[in-house]
Amino acid sequence: MKLTLPLISAEARGSIYKVLTFSVRRSGQQVRWQNKQKDVLTAKRSVQRKKFLLGLDLWRSLPDNEKNYWNILLKTGEVSVP
Repeated sequence: MKLTLPLISAEARGSIYKVLTFSVRRSGQQVRWQNKQKDVLTAKRSVQRKKFLLGLDLWRSLPDNEKNYWNILLKTGEVSVP
């Protein structure tokens, strides 16, 4: 995409090709260049990802009352997450 005119907006928001990101912050209008993160697939990372997805599936399979029970324990500090 080639810009031929200036971007005229008091509060431009959004991205151009997911590379240039326009946003409004407390400090004012901001434009950032987003560097794409390299998503390197390694054996260790794949194993960890499978563990995470299994845990997520197990959590989602719990009934709401059990989720609430564990959330209360976490908030009170009676159980901690490593």
